[in-house]
Amino acid sequence: MTKEAITRNALIGQAVGDAFGVPVEFLPRSTVRAINLLEMTGADSEEPPDSRWGTIIPKGSWSDDTSMTVASMASFVSCGGPDYEDQMRQFTRWWDGGAYCCLAYPFGLGGNISAAMARFRRGVPALECGGRQIMDNGNGALMRILPFSLYCIFRELGPEETVTVSGNGSAITHGHEISRLCCFVWTEFLRALLSGRNVGGAIAAIEDLPYQRWFSETATSAVSFVTEGKIRDLRQADIGETGYVVDSLYAALYSMIRGHDYESTIRTAVSLGYDTDTNAAITGTAAGILYGIEDIPARWLSVLRGRPLLDDTAQRFAACFA
Repeated sequence: MTKEAITRNALIGQAVGDAFGVPVEFLPRSTVRAINLLEMTGADSEEPPDSRWGTIIPKGSWSDDTSMTVASMASFVSCGGPDYEDQMRQFTRWWDGGAYCCLAYPFGLGGNISAAMARFRRGVPALECGGRQIMDNGNGALMRILPFSLYCIFRELGPEETVTVSGNGSAITHGHEISRLCCFVWTEFLRALLSGRNVGGAIAAIEDLPYQRWFSETATSAVSFVTEGKIRDLRQADIGETGYVVDSLYAALYSMIRGHDYESTIRTAVSLGYDTDTNAAITGTAAGILYGIEDIPARWLSVLRGRPLLDDTAQRFAACFA
């Protein structure tokens, strides 16, 4: 695949997963499984889910997950590489000015990112804006790490450089080591898929990395299913119904293992409940890469909002690596 095709597959894959999960976000797993969502739904559907966004946001709308990814890619296009101060400026353009949205307004801002942007507005350097306490490990860095991941992959950076770049990409909003480790793991999983490995091969690749060389025991033990080579043993009961970054990483890996095409993979991610849009958005980057846009159900793509912005962003981002 060309870099443009890779970027488009990953970004559209993310946006579709995000939009599919939005209407059932924050519902418990048992409720989401009972709904058994098959189609894009939302406020403009006949019977939208009774949820935070179900009766407010129209179907096919992607949230903060994809908007911040698009904003991040716009920064790469503008700066030619990772400029962390500009990354934060683009994020504030999104939330304060409504840029990079598929609707006329932004929605879905999380508490960790809100706090990071508040620090940036006060003049704190971008790389110091992310919270560094254990309770700051929400999934808001992992959900938007795709541009940093592709930068590391397209530039063929080695693991040490990738630890640094993906870690910095996390730190502007999520500075704790656990968040930085999860972003590195996901980057290496995408790299393995793009090298031609199947899901099993990509799982083996990330299990084989010497994480203890770059991360503390506190961080590696938090992601023990990865660092101890037990990803295939993951059960639903091991994945919390939370916004914790480790739960979202596990949800994505679990869904990739159990899916057999784009649709089944995304439906698995959403069936895990609670942070359904973010879990499906993260999963969608890998499912888009593995299966391609052509495997995304046409009935989902046909109602996806903001497609021109996504296509244009993918083209411009990939051109940076020509």
